[in-house]
Amino acid sequence: MGSARWNERNAIDLDLEAHTRSAFPLACSGHRIARRRDWVARGGYAGALGVRPVTCNNLDVQGPTRIAYAAGRHASVALVGATAAVALMYAATPFLIPVIAERYGVSEGAVGAVSVAQVGAFAAANFVLPRLLTPNGRILKIAAAVLVFLNLASAIPSIFGVLLAIRLVAGFAAGAMTWLTWTSAMQERTSMAAVASTGPVTVLIGAPLVAFVAGYGDRAVYVLMALVTIPAMLLTAKVTGERRTRGLVSRSRSNRVLLLALAGTTLFGSALFINETLVARDVHGLSSLAASLAFSLNAAGGLLGARLSTRHRRPGWMIVSIAPAAVMTVMGPPVFFFIGMFWWGFSFWMAIPGVLQMLSDRSLAPSERAGDAQGLMAVGRSIGPVLGGAFVDIGSLVTLAVVSAVGLTASGAMVIGVQEGRELLPPTDPRTI
Repeated sequence: MGSARWNERNAIDLDLEAHTRSAFPLACSGHRIARRRDWVARGGYAGALGVRPVTCNNLDVQGPTRIAYAAGRHASVALVGATAAVALMYAATPFLIPVIAERYGVSEGAVGAVSVAQVGAFAAANFVLPRLLTPNGRILKIAAAVLVFLNLASAIPSIFGVLLAIRLVAGFAAGAMTWLTWTSAMQERTSMAAVASTGPVTVLIGAPLVAFVAGYGDRAVYVLMALVTIPAMLLTAKVTGERRTRGLVSRSRSNRVLLLALAGTTLFGSALFINETLVARDVHGLSSLAASLAFSLNAAGGLLGARLSTRHRRPGWMIVSIAPAAVMTVMGPPVFFFIGMFWWGFSFWMAIPGVLQMLSDRSLAPSERAGDAQGLMAVGRSIGPVLGGAFVDIGSLVTLAVVSAVGLTASGAMVIGVQEGRELLPPTDPRTI
């Protein structure tokens, strides 16, 4: 019995060593993987498997948690530029709907297909590309160049179906850029905060600019989007990682729960969020200018939350706190609408980087689940508007807010459960993996 147990433990050691040598090519020659005490305290993957501690002085092989926490650099300008380009693309969607409908002679509801195409292709890119390609900076520059070309090309067609096809491919290119930026960001905690804060900053500054440019038609907006993407095309970013294969993916069950929680957060959140302009008009009687101020507050809250996210350790509770904020936007006096929108942005961006860090903590490599996380969040954003539209059609915005709040609470509870379970169980317990 003792010999069989020793052989099983030795097999685990060799299996983990093989995985980590493949994931981290700078590994110490002739040494096995170290299990540092601080890594075990954080629930490191090797510690959870019970690998025997041995000496290795190379920091590159001391586990994904050490890599994620040790770095002190911020994200490169190329990564920030890529994130800003994608954020502006989505921020421009509400302003493009009326001008596209007018130019092509289609209904505003039909124009919504543009958003569905972009988000669907975005999700597909984040699921497919990590399994086909090895992350590197050259792919990021190619994807940015493709997006510049497609943004300019979107100003040319006179047939709505052609525009739809162009935006479908543009969504795939944007998905590739997001996969690569978050693959790099998830390897460095400070970089993750920088990338996470870029989206709210872009919306805060870009939304009024896009609203002004949209007065000159959709062609002007697409040219603006192309100009914003140029820095990501010209600048070089260092992006490293491994192509996803079955052998290089941790078997963490709790990571799958976290991925489901991320999808639920964006699904139930977007169901109400995209209809907040209707809430401002129909429930509170606010003007479009006042509603735009609420969205600016949401972006400002998101910026603050993203910058403070590295200091927060309970992302699940932040997701749960979005639920009352969502209900506040629909019930109560108009001031509740502004408070709820601000807190929504703040708590969302306080939470998401923390959940991504939890994914990294149970992965063989820090960026292992970057594509899956972004892909599932995009799936949630594509399904959410369908759910919200069903309630809007029957004129039940209050019911929609309650349903969204319940879904957000459930998503946050899943994150809380995973975090509490990881902290209460010893690292050697298989249920912590």
